[in-house]
Amino acid sequence: MDFRLLGEIEVRSAGRPLDVGTPRQQVVLAALVVDARRPISIEALVDRVWGHDPPANPRPVLYAHLSRIRGLLRQTAAPGDATAARIERRHAGYVLDIDPELVDLHRFRRLVERVEQVDGRSSPCRQRDDRPCDEARAATLAEALGLWRGEPLAGLSGEWAAQVRASWHQRRLDAVVRWAQAEFRLGRPTAVISAVPDLTAEYPLAEPLECVLIQALHAAGRGAEALDRYGAFRRRLAEELGVGPGKELRALYQSVLIGDRHPPREASPPALAHRTAAAVAPPVPAGTPPSPEVPPGPVDTAAAAPAPSSRPRVRTSHRRALLAVLVAVVLPAAMVSARVLRPDECGPEGSGGPPAASVERARELFAAAEAFDREGRARDARAAVADAVRLWEELNGLDPDRNAPPLAPAVLRALDRAGVDFSVPRPELLSWLGDPVHTPYPAISQAILARGWRFTAPVFLDAVVWNYEHTPGTASPRAAADVHTDVLKAAVLEHTRTRHGTPVTEFDHLLAP
Repeated sequence: MDFRLLGEIEVRSAGRPLDVGTPRQQVVLAALVVDARRPISIEALVDRVWGHDPPANPRPVLYAHLSRIRGLLRQTAAPGDATAARIERRHAGYVLDIDPELVDLHRFRRLVERVEQVDGRSSPCRQRDDRPCDEARAATLAEALGLWRGEPLAGLSGEWAAQVRASWHQRRLDAVVRWAQAEFRLGRPTAVISAVPDLTAEYPLAEPLECVLIQALHAAGRGAEALDRYGAFRRRLAEELGVGPGKELRALYQSVLIGDRHPPREASPPALAHRTAAAVAPPVPAGTPPSPEVPPGPVDTAAAAPAPSSRPRVRTSHRRALLAVLVAVVLPAAMVSARVLRPDECGPEGSGGPPAASVERARELFAAAEAFDREGRARDARAAVADAVRLWEELNGLDPDRNAPPLAPAVLRALDRAGVDFSVPRPELLSWLGDPVHTPYPAISQAILARGWRFTAPVFLDAVVWNYEHTPGTASPRAAADVHTDVLKAAVLEHTRTRHGTPVTEFDHLLAP
């Protein structure tokens, strides 16, 4: 006899599946199996099965389901088997008397708890560098994870079923992280690379999964892929939840960025509660005027950057190969050689400035993007500017006073080539871009450059920032993680329409192919 809840509900006897009845009957069965050997009151069963909308007289309906489930259990019993599963009525309610080892959900829990017990203080396996213990951990957790066939209680509706699913998904994620950490300590990152990507597709906002996968890619010498995954995940968090990566993932990213093959020691598996998405701000009002604080006067575009090349973008079959070379050779080398600056670091003696290597590397990446754009290699330019923005953000986060001002001219040129227009003088823009602590311009610029390299209509940066700050419920962003992408898109669209009459309805329509 075998009861399976980690997927569609199945009851098997002698290797053959039995008819588990209607979805409502399956909920009754699941309610008993999840709390096997524990009494459940009639009121609790009614609540689990019907929630807030029970029938007028639910007890007779519930008794009918229980009667049919008893008949199902009789089919699973071998003749003379005194240990067969059965439903008993007790003073406290109904009890499903069944060996938990016959239920995949309870076997999963037992295996995971076994690992947690051997990691306890009294266990000789508590030392994290004990290879035999890590082998046991990895094997036990792999066995537990192998019990999953899909969504727990798949196909069952109702609030109780949804709560059970959420709880067991979290246990599964905790187990995956523990298993991956054991594989890391055993020196087997390729096992993690093989298994985790499918899970990140199921749990696209689970940060610990991305953390172990990025760590595995870096340990396997695939730093460029690790950086790409971090960038994609950071954008996904911003777009879906309006937040940035957590402290542990940011620290890991910095290790990958500087080529440290000894990333921060992993923490205990965190509580993997999904963060809820922030409420979408109201639509941007039409005709919002520019900020009164914005000084008038045109920007000196000639001084800001060379005029964009009139040469048409080249579409060749070699562009994919060129991009592959860029990612595989040029950018990883650049990233490994770049040092992320700490606040206590300085440049040449007496200068008080940052080491030239890191800021210079960011400049080189912006310059590479500019060169690719002049040659018509739009995809290569976008890849290069994405890495430049990534390093720029890290430098600003670590020491904005030292790292932001030297990069402001390169950022201004990148914005100009991307199609961002200005209505303020160049010195004012440079001042704003060089001050990420007190102005939102670096945060907004990072979000715009990371989202798309070319725009088909002018985007006025100062108007977009003003519109963003005056949207109800939105504060001025002081770091890239504070930018709400949906609000930013609405701000871009509103001022593109009102100032240029551009008939676009979606932000992506502004991006050049």
